[in-house]
Amino acid sequence: MTIFAKSRPRQETIPEHTSKLKEAYEYLKTLNYINQAIIKKYEPIIEKIIYYHDLGKLNHKFQNKLKLAPPIVIKELKDREEVPHEWLSIAFISDEDKKLFKKYNEGNILFPALVQYCVAFHHTRNKAFSSDAIKAFVEHDLEKRKGLLGISHPLKWNYNIEKDFADKILSPEYFKHYFNLLVFLKGMLHKCDYAASAAIEPEKRYEDDYQSDFTGWLPFTLKPFQNAARGHADKSVVLVASTGMGKTEYAMNWIDGSKAFYLLGIRIAVNEMFKRFVDVFKEKNVALLHGETLFFLAADDNNDDDYSMTLARIRQYSYPLTIATADQLVTSVFKYNGFELAYFTASYSKIVVDEIQSFAPEAIAAIVVFLKEIHALGGRFLLMTATLPPFVRQEFEKLPDVIIPPPQYLEKRRHRIKLIDNRINSEEAISLIKGESKNKKGLIICNTVVKAQEMYDALTDLHPQLIHARFIGRDRKQKELDIMNSARPCIWISTQIVEASLDIDFDILFTECASIESLFQRFGRCFRKREYEAEEPNIYIFNSEASRIYDSLLFNKTWEILHDYNMQLLNEETKQMIIEKVFSDVESKYYERYKKMKELLELGYKTASKAAAQQEFRAITNSHIVIPEPVYNENRNKIEELINQIDSINNEQRDHIRKQTELRDYTVGIQLYSDREKLLKPINGSEYCKRHSIMIMKGVSYSIEKGMEFIKDYKDYDNFIL
Repeated sequence: MTIFAKSRPRQETIPEHTSKLKEAYEYLKTLNYINQAIIKKYEPIIEKIIYYHDLGKLNHKFQNKLKLAPPIVIKELKDREEVPHEWLSIAFISDEDKKLFKKYNEGNILFPALVQYCVAFHHTRNKAFSSDAIKAFVEHDLEKRKGLLGISHPLKWNYNIEKDFADKILSPEYFKHYFNLLVFLKGMLHKCDYAASAAIEPEKRYEDDYQSDFTGWLPFTLKPFQNAARGHADKSVVLVASTGMGKTEYAMNWIDGSKAFYLLGIRIAVNEMFKRFVDVFKEKNVALLHGETLFFLAADDNNDDDYSMTLARIRQYSYPLTIATADQLVTSVFKYNGFELAYFTASYSKIVVDEIQSFAPEAIAAIVVFLKEIHALGGRFLLMTATLPPFVRQEFEKLPDVIIPPPQYLEKRRHRIKLIDNRINSEEAISLIKGESKNKKGLIICNTVVKAQEMYDALTDLHPQLIHARFIGRDRKQKELDIMNSARPCIWISTQIVEASLDIDFDILFTECASIESLFQRFGRCFRKREYEAEEPNIYIFNSEASRIYDSLLFNKTWEILHDYNMQLLNEETKQMIIEKVFSDVESKYYERYKKMKELLELGYKTASKAAAQQEFRAITNSHIVIPEPVYNENRNKIEELINQIDSINNEQRDHIRKQTELRDYTVGIQLYSDREKLLKPINGSEYCKRHSIMIMKGVSYSIEKGMEFIKDYKDYDNFIL
């Protein structure tokens, strides 16, 4: 009788699958990514973990599920639920091998428990289990059929997975001792297992020559600080450099042909950086990784095999260069089951984090802890920013092999600021904006969507354009293209979504006050690479109430300190000095949020799953995906057709994803507070919409000019027809 490990994408026996894991392991060894001394020391352990990991698939319920042979009936187990195969695999570990594992015991590390944990938790299930069920399957099934796998030694069933393995590894008092080995051994298993299952190599080699591709593409001669990057290629680096200074080229030179991840905070910025890297290093070497990767790939017309293999490589971090949103990698810092794959891969990679100050404080804490842990494992990081909070720099100053070069500032003075002690929507402000923006390319940035919409109404005679997060997908895409291609004179009104996501350059900026790091990001949208010499200001900062978006103490301190620089032409060094003053002078809620999350993570805080970790990481998140009611009513037939097609199980995979992409064109991502959640209406009958929390938003209007607006005093909560 043949014992199978899998049926898709092709039939494969357990020995065949195990052999492919060994091939993946041998391939990894040839790349010399991993310290060869460590591999040599623990190779017997690695080989045993690979051998044992899937033996539990011998159980008859798993074999019946594959439907590759006549079903097996074991009357004693007829009414029992299937026990996950990885928990049964533990039963196969022989006493002889346990003696081998004990020889590796050192200090607080018990290798038998470590090996068994790696096997028992190589899948990410969080399902309850029963020791009694394990015993029943071993006695009535596995023990009687073990000969089919060439096994003669007695099997063991007297183990408690949680008590004997999980508790010994994951408890705070033990986890720190096991951490490095857990990342190495379990991470290796994940890497090889995923590669074997997807029929891909565990790592994709860089095709062609990295440095030749880079130098051949360079449109200019590298600046001295950019040239110095290769000299620091074996170190971690914290680089402070002005916007427009050439940080990306520095990063490309620092990567120097190594496997690398380039992390940013905003999806739009990731897409743009992906295009830049593809232009230099070609698409075959570069992957795009974020929450919309599926939709991006589905739009490509490659054949299905290329599509599925590309997706598998991206998901398993196999590309030489991966451009990603930070949550796709950094969330592993929450140590959910399966985190080891990300840490293992990062331990032999280079991690670039761009503009760390653009993240929420909890996310900054997660990034800091992640980078410090990866650095300790042998990975290297490059932290790049135009404005670095001092408490972040302090985290890395004392680490070994970390270089903090002198800050690189543009010599150009680009911004003369003027503080206006009025609200941006006051009559005085409106009059000033109309007068100062004449014949210029003007940008107005508000702290809230509502305020931006109010400004649009107040400036209708200037024919402004509006961009913010409450446009449906198709309209937002068009507006992003329009703002990047806009010619003077024009007036654009926006929210903080333009701070770090779009490559735009305006002549004059009118902005509400914000916290200092956000405010300087806004400055970067004005005179991006040009020098400013005029006596009148090109940036007007209006006083504003501190909204829930910004820490009030940080916000108020920013406004206070900026008064010392009113009407001054600021250079980049002065801006960093202002940041230092703001953060050093205030023990803000911002810093406390950072400190609290950092302390939790260093104490061993964990989440139950990767999804929960991503939710934790996104401190400010779009918690709902909605279709505005007017958009739904106007496009009802098309939307319902798309939903029916998505819910159908008969669709080809790429077409299925394309339909999801089309549906997203009618949706808005929005964070709602309790008073407005009652405006949400489920789309009845759609499993896809239920699974992804896509609902219809009542009590709103919608226009292509202003986006989605909440109707004041809306009362008709109940009368809604689907």
